[in-house]
Amino acid sequence: GLFTTEELLWHRASGQMATRGPGTYKIPGFRDIPQVFNISLLKDVQWENLRTIQRSRGVGEPPLFMASSVFFAIRDALKAARLQSGVHDVLSLQSPATVERIRISCADPIVRRALVQPKEGEKSFFVSI
Repeated sequence: GLFTTEELLWHRASGQMATRGPGTYKIPGFRDIPQVFNISLLKDVQWENLRTIQRSRGVGEPPLFMASSVFFAIRDALKAARLQSGVHDVLSLQSPATVERIRISCADPIVRRALVQPKEGEKSFFVSI
């Protein structure tokens, strides 16, 4: 959620939050989990040397940093997709990596045809912080 779906947007004119509840953003559900989910942690490492990780009682940081791995996996996939499309520019991906940001960052021929560049002085209705 934090790194992929929960984008906070405020209306530029009124200053009110536009993404206040579940009606304005996608809440992750049980069907968002892939059917095949293969992961490995610390391959070829003996656990007896990592007792602090095994017995960690941390509450905030471990889940936060594990969730950030999803963001960086998305970034790596986007880099590969851009190389396949012949795009060698630097990828600038901001968190949260929403569906819209991911699609635009692919920079494939379809996105390039549909991309609308704002005219001078044009601003979005929303402000993202």
